[in-house]
Amino acid sequence: MTDKERMTDLTRSLKTTGLLLIALLALPQAQVAAQLTGSASLSGSVFDSTSMQELGGARVAIIGTSVSTDADELGRFRLEGIPAGTHWVSFYHSRLQTLGVSPPSRQVSFREGESVQLQLAVPSEETLLLGWCLAEQPGPGYGVISGIVTDSLTGVEMPRAIVTATLADRPPGASPAVEVRTDDSGRYRMCAVPAGRQLRVQAHFGPNSGRSVVMAVQAGEAEVTDLMLLMSAEGILSGRVYDFGTGDGLPGATVVVMGTSSSTLTDAEGRFVMDDLPPGRHLITTDHLAYGARTDSVTIFSQETVDIVVQMAPQALEIEGLMVTSRTRFGKTSLAGDAKRADFISREEIDVLLPRTTNTADLLRNVNAPGLRIRDVYMADPLTGATTPSLCIEVSRRSGGEGCKPAAVFINGIVVPYPDQVIRDMDPNVIDHIEVLSPIDAVFRFGSLAGNGAIVIYTR
Repeated sequence: MTDKERMTDLTRSLKTTGLLLIALLALPQAQVAAQLTGSASLSGSVFDSTSMQELGGARVAIIGTSVSTDADELGRFRLEGIPAGTHWVSFYHSRLQTLGVSPPSRQVSFREGESVQLQLAVPSEETLLLGWCLAEQPGPGYGVISGIVTDSLTGVEMPRAIVTATLADRPPGASPAVEVRTDDSGRYRMCAVPAGRQLRVQAHFGPNSGRSVVMAVQAGEAEVTDLMLLMSAEGILSGRVYDFGTGDGLPGATVVVMGTSSSTLTDAEGRFVMDDLPPGRHLITTDHLAYGARTDSVTIFSQETVDIVVQMAPQALEIEGLMVTSRTRFGKTSLAGDAKRADFISREEIDVLLPRTTNTADLLRNVNAPGLRIRDVYMADPLTGATTPSLCIEVSRRSGGEGCKPAAVFINGIVVPYPDQVIRDMDPNVIDHIEVLSPIDAVFRFGSLAGNGAIVIYTR
């Protein structure tokens, strides 16, 4: 090879090397390191321990390099071209900002050609609670309790509700050990709860209180306990469906509350009752084979009975919409004045029912009161264990269920110890009036003794 040829090859070699150096310099630093020293890969998933679900869309990165990627909708990710060595692996997601925590990091060692598996996670809610409350605790011997307060029926979060934690062994009326308010999202946090003691945790809002939860938390630990408030009670929708032209009631019409499981058929007089509707605005559809279907709107408030009239026509006509004929709350008056459905049974209404009753149990069976059910059952005697015929008296806005949840029975304000026997043997002629109270109404009046509702009988 001549000197000229050697110079030509050297020039080409230098050009090639120069182009390679330029290409390497144009690459990100991490990729250059990977090209020069070998690289590793990383795969895994990102999990949100506070919501117990995958954290899709999280950005996963190797700190100090340009190697990063976005996790898929199932939180899975894979990174290639990671320089060999020890690096910090971190991730970011808007969920971290919502929780108010810094991106968690893990230190991982990578060897050339190695494929590493790694699970990344948002710290659990208990861990976050301990971090948030660390500065608020006066010293050792305290734990943390947090959760969300919701309405028991609607499930709506309750902002500005009061949550108290009272030592279970304190005398009634004593001040709570800890008292806080929920934030705008209905969440509460108690950072200085006495540890190792039985606590009664309860939510309050105005005159309403929820069921208390008895619990204990250990020192340096956190517990998540959601609470419910008895703010809302189910409402009752009653009404009559009739022919627009003749005014006759329509039996067999189907009445459905859209968006709920409530549906019923009208009776021989065209009347219907549904007693398990949550408060709010509802769309009511009424359908009959011989008539055109129609949809109406009605708003029902908590513990309210609404009576409506629905007009039906065989063909499309310009007729008046749904009419609300009465609204009744807390069961103080009869519904629509017809004594067919009532929370309050007057003496006049009892007189109408007397010809077809022989005792108070028969009387109650003929009263179409909300949630009232009288059933003949067999129950075990608490002393002997023998099974004997008995009477199950229930007051529930929700039908169905197994067993018997007996309502309390009061006569002139005094609770009756064996209500089934009293109801079976009592002469209805001595009764002045009867009130049927839902579980919520009964608890407000008589306390937890009447947690399954109450039958309140007043004699002459």
